[in-house]
Amino acid sequence: MPRKLLLATTASLAILFGGCSARNSMAAERPPESQPTVATVLQDYNTAASQSLNSMAADFNKERPKGVGPIVYVDYDQVVTWAKLRKDAPDIEGAIGDYLKAKTGKAFDTGTIEMVFTAMNGQQPTSLNGHLLTPGPGAQTACVVVPEYPGSTFESYYAAGFQVGDQLLLKDKVVVLRLTQQEFHAFNASHETWHCFDYRYRADRGDGLIGAAKDNHAEMFADIGGAMEAVRHGADLSFIDKIAAERAAWVFLTGPARARTAADDEGHFFSIVYNTQPGLYALKEKIQEMGIDNFRKLDRDQMRDLDYEIVEAHGLKFTEAAGLWSYYATGKAPAGFQGEVAQLAEIAAQTVRPATPAEIAAGKDAARENPAAQADMTAALEKRAGELGDPSSLANQLKARQEMTDALRSQLSKGPAAAQQAQAKLNILFLSNPRLPPKG
Repeated sequence: MPRKLLLATTASLAILFGGCSARNSMAAERPPESQPTVATVLQDYNTAASQSLNSMAADFNKERPKGVGPIVYVDYDQVVTWAKLRKDAPDIEGAIGDYLKAKTGKAFDTGTIEMVFTAMNGQQPTSLNGHLLTPGPGAQTACVVVPEYPGSTFESYYAAGFQVGDQLLLKDKVVVLRLTQQEFHAFNASHETWHCFDYRYRADRGDGLIGAAKDNHAEMFADIGGAMEAVRHGADLSFIDKIAAERAAWVFLTGPARARTAADDEGHFFSIVYNTQPGLYALKEKIQEMGIDNFRKLDRDQMRDLDYEIVEAHGLKFTEAAGLWSYYATGKAPAGFQGEVAQLAEIAAQTVRPATPAEIAAGKDAARENPAAQADMTAALEKRAGELGDPSSLANQLKARQEMTDALRSQLSKGPAAAQQAQAKLNILFLSNPRLPPKG
């Protein structure tokens, strides 16, 4: 089973790059004033999300635990923008290869590029370890991290994870838990980065329930690492409670539905794999014991040692995984597991509640398409590019696009209705050609 965060693709972009064609509704082809390169995009198109990712990359690469090679982060905004501007027909895989080479100076193999594309296209945050950068004695490998798509919200991302087959387990329900956009994206990226730091559990694999119990250790390690990074950078301990509740509610509420899926279904045992809240609660206790100021003084080697210590103590053993799985499959908790099941049920009840009629109606209103959105956005981009100088200049068009992207993403934290409307516009913008149609 590929390493991936517990949640499925956001419903807003069923196929992320479905709009990648030589022509699209927001922009026709035009003769460029000069052919841009990937360096053009890296220099001239830096959204707030891009800047945040660059800052994270600098922080993690400045202080990596021993034995960890460079970490390369894939920027959705820059990769897709470059794909639209390439001289040949838009080619996401080619754009990914160009981007990775520009970032590292090295050509990446086809297999890695295809895995990056699959992760981006499915909006599945992932980390890919072991790309060889320098062969021979002292060989150095890189870990490639694909973060969460920056146009999604915690609410939409989390809700999508509650769809199992054709079952919409969050239909007419509301998630009470709230993560800010910054918390959500930083945790996801940190979680994947900590997979890069893991030399113990990533390679310890297996099949069936045995494999799920092993995978639980890897995911608990990454969850603890992501939570530690948040606290290290200023979050209080309530953040750990949020992540623990997110995990606990999800595994408990989706477990029975997953138990009814085919045994070879990729997500069949996900409610075992992502049962990581015991380790998260143990991390909170450890930090309370040592004091948060003392914890923040730890370097990443010490943090990794602490992470392994907690996972060894609290990662699921096979008998524990079997007990939970028995409950999900039968609805009856085996002897010795009633307390754990009751705790999961309590957390789920505090995290998810029935939606009110007004909330259901508001969601339906926000989901309605706005046929005029594309034309309005194109006009706004043209107007802003003109205000910046020459409206036909690609640099001005990229600047206008960047500003609109950042403005729309700022609406993602303004409540469900505003977020849903902003997401719809972001999807249009994201899949459009950065070059605006010529006038006349």
